[in-house]
Amino acid sequence: MLPVDGPSRADVLLALIGVSLLAAVVATVGLGVPFRLTAPAGSAVGGLAIADGVFRNPPTDG
Repeated sequence: MLPVDGPSRADVLLALIGVSLLAAVVATVGLGVPFRLTAPAGSAVGGLAIADGVFRNPPTDG
């Protein structure tokens, strides 16, 4: 059964990581932007999401 609540903060951060990397690939394939530009940009966004989830707003018990 699916939860009735909205997505948690961790769910949103995990989705952001995947979307940022997918956007890098789409920008390369669809728009012709060099991968050497899109890969670091997508990785930076994903890295910021990880840093937010681990250091800025770490998981808590309860």
